[in-house]
Amino acid sequence: MKHSLPNKDTRFLYLEPYTFSVMAGNDVLIYNSLNGKILEYRDSPSIVEIIRKTEDAGGGFLAEIDRVSARPEISSLISDLRENFCGDLISLADQHKPSVIRPKAIIKNYPPAKDFPSFSADDYLRTIYFFLNQNNNKVCTDYRFAASQFVCPVFNSQGYSEMPFETVVKTCSQFAGVSGMGIDLSGSDLTAYSEINFVLKRIHKLQSRVNFHLPLPCYDQDIVSRLLKVGNSRTSIYITFPDGPSALKEIRINPEYIKKQNRIDLNFLIRSMEEYQVITELLQGNGKEKVFFFPYFNGRNADFFKENVFLARNDILALKPNQKQIYSRSLINEHLYGKIFIKTGGEAYANLNHDPLGNINKESISDLVRNELYNGKSWGLTRLKVKPCGDCLYQLFCPPIGNYELFMKRFNFCDVL
Repeated sequence: MKHSLPNKDTRFLYLEPYTFSVMAGNDVLIYNSLNGKILEYRDSPSIVEIIRKTEDAGGGFLAEIDRVSARPEISSLISDLRENFCGDLISLADQHKPSVIRPKAIIKNYPPAKDFPSFSADDYLRTIYFFLNQNNNKVCTDYRFAASQFVCPVFNSQGYSEMPFETVVKTCSQFAGVSGMGIDLSGSDLTAYSEINFVLKRIHKLQSRVNFHLPLPCYDQDIVSRLLKVGNSRTSIYITFPDGPSALKEIRINPEYIKKQNRIDLNFLIRSMEEYQVITELLQGNGKEKVFFFPYFNGRNADFFKENVFLARNDILALKPNQKQIYSRSLINEHLYGKIFIKTGGEAYANLNHDPLGNINKESISDLVRNELYNGKSWGLTRLKVKPCGDCLYQLFCPPIGNYELFMKRFNFCDVL
């Protein structure tokens, strides 16, 4: 069968391989991931039609520009693309349609096919969080949903329960020395953990970076000093109100604390601007701790939470991710990927806001990782898969979905939609 060739006057529009486009209805956004330029066209069906063709592999990623070239909006589009190094026109040469190569998204350690013969959990795991003990801890009652909103040791339960530390040793022994692998030990109160001395004797044999999580009311100077003697370790302290700031002020003047403060993280759980101001005054000085703020939603502080967690349109557009980040966020959730949380009873989760993957006492860590990679809801939860983000023109720019959104069952933490 003979194919008709385009006229010699035919030209083809292409987008550069580092340029991305998003279309929603009659609107289109074009983003240059190299120079950060953003082109946005509203209520422009003719532009949407042409840009859609440049994203079609079957058409060679080219849009034929011929009769429509007289339209002013198309001429303006071409001019904008050229001026911002986003694309251009190619003229027909030697009666052959030009070819354009668009890169394929390749993410390191992206899950192989289900029947892939070789599988190693350490290719995917980044951090394992163990809750060594759980309790209905009265000192943290007002923060009982903290672990669902961000990484936090506070995880209330009915009655007291513990995980045998041998479970940690058995689970992590296969990852000893794996580069980048982290072990986080949490609990309602690690200082009350019956095997804390055993932890301090065995933890160095795991040869992984270790982070201990401890609510400030459970702070014990002797135990914290011993925890920080563990090589390649840090201690994260969580400060809540109303008593936390005054207690921290007393602890920070302790000589032993001062010696170790460069290996301590201070995590403030705040519910209002007044609490933030108290912290600001407290931290004035030459402290060497790393400081983090976690706005906490308690059901009564919606205005504060929205002001400090939600993003405005300009904030979103200012993020300007690079090409690698865009490809990565289209396939995996960078915030949630590679994390496994294990409760005292062995129940394992990829995220505490989702159903368990299984139980570490019955299944291997490799089985749990495989369950999440192929059947789970967390590691692959991208904005393309949820509403309204999947239909939003700014989906390329937003950070990955986080625990705040999962906890509140709302994904548009912004003023766009």
